[in-house]
Parts: sequence; structure tokens; C-alpha cells
Amino acid sequence: MNQRRLAAILSLDVVGFSRMMQGGTKPLLKTLNTLYRDLVTPIVKQNSGRVVKLLGDGALIEFPSAGQALEVAVAIQTHLRLPDHPYMVPERIQLRAGLHVGDVTVDGDDIFGDGVNIAARLQAAAEPGGVLVSKVLCDLAGADYANRLYREGLRAFKGIAQPIEVLSINFADEGTSKSRTDFAKTQEIQYCQTDDSISLAWSSVGDGSPVVKAPNWIGHLELDWRNPAVAPICTSVAQHHRLIRFDARLNGLSDWDAETCTFERFVDDLEAVFDAASIKRAPILAISQGSAVAAAFAARHPDRVSAIVMIGGFPLGRAKRTSQKDVELALAMKQMMAAGWDDDYPSLRDLMAQIIVPSASQEARQQYAEDMRKMISPENAGRYRDAIDQIDIRQMLSEVKAPCLVCHATGDRMQPVEQGRLFAKGLPRAKFIAYESSNHIIPDNDPEWPRVERDALAFLAEHS
Repeated sequence: MNQRRLAAILSLDVVGFSRMMQGGTKPLLKTLNTLYRDLVTPIVKQNSGRVVKLLGDGALIEFPSAGQALEVAVAIQTHLRLPDHPYMVPERIQLRAGLHVGDVTVDGDDIFGDGVNIAARLQAAAEPGGVLVSKVLCDLAGADYANRLYREGLRAFKGIAQPIEVLSINFADEGTSKSRTDFAKTQEIQYCQTDDSISLAWSSVGDGSPVVKAPNWIGHLELDWRNPAVAPICTSVAQHHRLIRFDARLNGLSDWDAETCTFERFVDDLEAVFDAASIKRAPILAISQGSAVAAAFAARHPDRVSAIVMIGGFPLGRAKRTSQKDVELALAMKQMMAAGWDDDYPSLRDLMAQIIVPSASQEARQQYAEDMRKMISPENAGRYRDAIDQIDIRQMLSEVKAPCLVCHATGDRMQPVEQGRLFAKGLPRAKFIAYESSNHIIPDNDPEWPRVERDALAFLAEHS
């Protein structure tokens, strides 16, 4: 007679298993066997768990307590986030994980039931390298894990009668999170004037050799410390350098009533902040359109730029590309921003957050979308977007003498990876690195984030 018991269930699955199989079955299976033998099984045993079965590209694991199950899932995924973990075939192996606690039916060494089914559904819906957890399990795990969880809302799953409240794991280092909070509280915001009488808000945090950040998309010196796209990289850089940031004209804490909004003015504004912060020569941290601004500034003042880290950059705006689809999309985005920027949820801002950081938590994206409303007016959003879409710096790339690290996500939906390659191709001293991610700007819960952080900090240290 089958028995029933309460169990915490961890379901694991390999991301892209079928695709990787095409590169050779034996190397993949050998690497997976090593991963489960040397990493997963020891961690499971240390936490009183039991590997119920291996499923070729995954595993089903049970635990007597919710806390142990959660601890194991976090430990496994944290190890696989290390930039140089050994499980490669040749690409890095990533897992998805789902966690639930519920009744299971025991049949010999196997288990079945809703507890297993829900864990498997959560695993299938998790981001690569991520963990989705039912709220039931989180409640049973206790308050010790509360600061490591993001709310993801109610999710409906095939074959499950009722929607399930879901949370995801926050992999941000606690020390880094504290530094971010400290920087937000202690930054001193100052203002400088441009030659066309625009007031630009800028700030400086951290100690060490200076790094200047060029503005990306829209921003806000105060709100950006909780922005899932830029807060991680800004925090990491500020922990090692003196980081100078500023809000571009028309948004954030800078003047919103600028008469002109052109790419040339963006470059002028970067120069004004270099001068205001008394920076003679420094590397530039450049994200999205900030990469084009930084490159143009480096071409104009080669003696002032020692290096550029470019993340998600593009040398050619949508309106300047040969694809009619891009041209039409540029026009549509500009019109939608001017007409619907202040709309309530669901809104264009929510769509923008989804495109910029799709793998950030739902909670973080919703906050980002709401913050965007405070960063810029509807009219300015349209003007700003138009200036960005008109960017074309291809002709000046050869004039950039500074070494450049060009970082781009392969699945970037805001600016395709081809734009990053185009940048690297035109720059005389460029190193291009592609990251397996769907994010335009890689947040710190993305499994590729540790590689981005390592590569960017090493490059800045070399050229500071």
C-alpha cells in the first residue's frame, strides 16, 4: 500500500539540454554526471536530503524541511554562478530550480503527487540560473530567508487547479546590498552649468581612482540605486573606485526645460561633468546610448579618456538602420512615449522595464517602471528617444584611441547583439565579449552577472 507524507521538493533541470545535445552526447552526459556527483549530491546529503531520481537533464530531490530544501537550491545555483566553474561543454551549464512543499505519494523509492508536480512547474518557469519558490515553502522556511526573496505574484500553471503565489531568490551579496544602501544615503549631489545654461546634477561616491559614468536611457541619481539595471554595476565600480555619475538633460534631477536635445549636446554635457569633477583623465563606464556618447567624447578628447567599458551599446540608432522595421519601431516608440508615458498600469513603462531587464524579478521591474514616471516627462521622453534613435557615430569610431571593452548580451531585445559587434568592429582597440543573457543591461540575479562584474572591474583596474 502506497504511503503519503509531507515533503519539501526540489526539481532541477538543465537549461538548453536538447540544444547542447547536438554538440555531442558523451561530453555533455559526462559533465552532467560530474556535476551531480561532485556538487549536487554532496550538498543534498549535507542537508539531510535524498536524490529521488536523476532524469537525464534534471533531478528530483526531497527534504524533510523547507529550510533545508531552500538552502540547497541557493547553494547549488550560487556555485554555478561562479565565473569559472568547471562544468563546461564547452558552454557553461546552467540549471533551473523549482521548490514546493506538499503531500507526496511514496512508491518504493519514488514519489508522486501535487507536491512533485508543482515543483516541476515552478522549475520550468524559472529563469536560467534562477530559483522559483512557492510561498507555502517560503512561509515554512521562516523569516531567516525573507531578505533573500523577491515577490513574483500569482502564477497559473498547466494542470494545477489554483494559481500559486511565487517568489524568486535574490542572489545579491549582502555586503554589496549594504554598500548600495550606504551609497544612496551618503552621496552628495552637486550641480554644474553647461555652455547653454543647463543645470546638470552630478554626484560622486566611493574612493580610489575616478571612473565617470555616461548617462544611459533615462535616470535619476537617487532612484538609480534601486534600478535593477544600473545599480549592480554602479555599486561594484563604486566599491573599488571613485564613481562620478550625472543625470542627462531633460531627466532625473537635471534641468527638464532644455531647449536643445541632441547627441552633440550629450557629448558636451559629459565634458561639462568631467570639468566640474576636476577629472583630467579617467575611464568611462558607458551603458546603452552612453557607449556612443563616451566614444564620441573619447574621439574629441583622446587625452582625457583612458578606457571605456561599454555595456549594451550601439553605434547606430534605430532610425538610422537599414531595416524598415527598426525605423517604424523608432517612430512608434517616440509617439507612444509622448502620448502614454503617464498611463497607469499596464503601461509603456512596464513594457520598457520588461525589455531592459526581463530576468529581473517582477517586483524589481514594477518598481523600475514606477520610478521611470518620476525620471522624465512624457514630452521629454519623446524628445529624448528621438535623439537616441538618430545616433550614428560609425564614421568617428576609428578616431577612438582608448581601449574599449564591449560587452553585449546575446539575447538583448532592446539593442541586438549585432550592434555590439558593429561597435567592436569599428573601434581600433576593442575587446568584444558576448554573454548568454536576454537582458539589455545585466542585473545581479542574472547568472552571467558575476562574469560581467569580473570582466568590467578587471578592465577598469588595468586602465585606471
